[in-house]
Formats: sequence, structure tokens, C-alpha cells
Amino acid sequence: MSSEEGLRQEIVDTVNELFSAGLISATGGNVSARVTDEEDTFLVTPTMSFKGGLKPADIVKVNGKGKARDRRQRPSVETAVHLSVYVAYPEIEAVIHSHAGLSIALGLVNGSIPPFSVDALPFTTMKIVPYQLSGTPELCVGVVQALEHSPAVLLQSHGLLTVGWTLRQAANRAEALEEVLQVLLACRAFGKEPVTLPPETVELLRAAGAV
Repeated sequence: MSSEEGLRQEIVDTVNELFSAGLISATGGNVSARVTDEEDTFLVTPTMSFKGGLKPADIVKVNGKGKARDRRQRPSVETAVHLSVYVAYPEIEAVIHSHAGLSIALGLVNGSIPPFSVDALPFTTMKIVPYQLSGTPELCVGVVQALEHSPAVLLQSHGLLTVGWTLRQAANRAEALEEVLQVLLACRAFGKEPVTLPPETVELLRAAGAV
């Protein structure tokens, strides 16, 4: 990733984008990124701050134990979850926890995504983590285990967590799932289930790395 200054701005831009899209609420949701040129260092959004007005200086710099470098700042209450992901998956450089409405609803009904398009495929193996209090060890373990199956995890009664090699990729996944769910709901509003891709096509796409 870029320098710390650039990364701070990228986090703010990502939060603004997700806030404008309604995927992050006024004080709900959090975004983090790994600072690759500093060992055991991460940037994360602050707790209980209006997500529509963050500035680069508001982003909290923490170590691998979640301790803020600036004691005046308070990182997200979900920082422990983000850090557990970074420890378990060294290749992941960005984590986004969004409060996307359709994703929350899917988790509440224990729903799933059928393989009806290329965009839907990354979410067909997505797991739902039963509700746990924010930042608890149980939630950390549940998220880490669920990420073995998909780059997106539904947090029941809480939201969606997506990961990526970059902030752009993690944000794309959060936005893509909402779009997939809109199509799925439209099909069902027409009284039909969507036509799914043939199993051999699904396997071909997965083998080709298209998913």
C-alpha cells in the first residue's frame, strides 16, 4: 500500500464512499488497513465518530494489540476483530465492517446466495457468524474461521465483514454483495428463483481464478 499519509486519506475516501452508498451508518461500521512499511502497525477508524465527516488525522494508528499510538484517540470497538484477521491471514491488507441493510437482513434469515452470476459466486460459500458482542474473543474466532470459506462474512444481527488485498477490493466486495442481493430480491419479487450457472461453469470460473 501507499505511505501512511496516503493510506489515511484512502481510508477516509473509502468511508465516505460507503457512507454515501448507505453501507456504513452515521456511527456504525469500521474500516482498517495494514501499514506495510511498519511492522505490527495498523490504521483503523475511530469509535463513535460520525462517519460522514472523518479527516485523515482522525484515523487511529494502533499496534498489533490494538493500543493507540496517540492515547487521546480511541479506535473502533471492533479493532480486535480486524487484528485477528490480519494475524490469521498475512496476505490480507484491508478489512471493512459495513452495516449494509440487505446483508444484515440476509444474516437475520440465515439466507444464502445461489450461483446465478459471476458477481454472486464469491458469496455462495459465505458463512454466517452467530451474534456475539462487539470485539469479543468469540466473535474474533468466528470471523477468522468463516474467512476460510469466503472473503465475506455475515455477522448475524450486526452486519457484513469483507476483506481484500487492498481497500478497493474490500469495498468492492461490500458493494457487490448488496447489488447481488438486489437482483436476487427482484427475481423473487417476480415470483421466481434466479436461473443458476451450470455446475461445470462454476468450477471452470473458480479454477480460472475468476472468483
